[in-house]
Amino acid sequence: MKMLCIGMMVCDTLLSPVPSNILSLDSVKIDKPSVCCGGDALNVAIGLAKLGNSVSIAGRVAKDANGEFILRECDSRGINTSGVIYEKECATAASYALIDEKGERHFLSEKSIFARLSGRDIGDQLIEEADMIYIGSAMAMRKMDEGGIKDVFCRAHRRGKMTVMDAAFNLEDPERDWLSYLAPAFMETDIFFPSMDEAVKITGRTEPELIAECFKRFPMKVFGIKMGAEGCFVTDFKEKRFIKCPQGLPVVDTTGAGDSFMAGLMSGLANGMDIFSGAEFASCVASKNVGSVGGTAGIPDYEEAFDLYQSFYK
Repeated sequence: MKMLCIGMMVCDTLLSPVPSNILSLDSVKIDKPSVCCGGDALNVAIGLAKLGNSVSIAGRVAKDANGEFILRECDSRGINTSGVIYEKECATAASYALIDEKGERHFLSEKSIFARLSGRDIGDQLIEEADMIYIGSAMAMRKMDEGGIKDVFCRAHRRGKMTVMDAAFNLEDPERDWLSYLAPAFMETDIFFPSMDEAVKITGRTEPELIAECFKRFPMKVFGIKMGAEGCFVTDFKEKRFIKCPQGLPVVDTTGAGDSFMAGLMSGLANGMDIFSGAEFASCVASKNVGSVGGTAGIPDYEEAFDLYQSFYK
């Protein structure tokens, strides 16, 4: 199956060790900065590529050093970037992670470009060539929330494609009724799999089963919640399951855990798994990923992830 990932593309720069009193100091010696890819669409696209899938990505970058770095990384992994638009008004999205002596991360971000992406940016040919369409930034990209997601997913459904959506936490609009606001997008979503924090924000409920009840009025086929170290909750609205993560694997860096889960879920489905087996497989991919530093550094190939899935769940 061919995948299309739409949404955030970010260049992350990791700086460490950064003392907690940095603003009172004139100069501090740090280790060599690490530059890597970030953002949900980019992380999921890289994860899908590492798992052996054919992937395209659509989003916006500028003609600057960060944008060129992202495109080079995509090219090195065989990700089709024909759907990437060069932005003229904003810089490529960038985050600077200040990592303190305890390993905690504190982010400085410039992401104004996120407000520029719209449904019109996603051409029909990109949708036609994909089997599964993923949008990972519900609640975080204004034009996409205001009709862009619905437009893309409507066009995908007219062509018989599967639509998959995740969310990104929005701290700038705390009072919005997201369940109503995103209802048009939910009407065209086959699989919605937010984090627990995002699911609570959208519905106002705090129990997975009660949260799932809020989505029964939409024609989506699957709803799930990523629950971090606790695993995940998943339902097809006929059956529901809580799935635990594989145990005994090292946890070094949880950055990108949710994105690697989504890459694993989509890969599992593309390889014929049902949604529950796919969620188990996705948990294995995410559990491997958090064992390395970086949003996608620990994502295994499909064979390694499948072996872990077989050993833990079968």
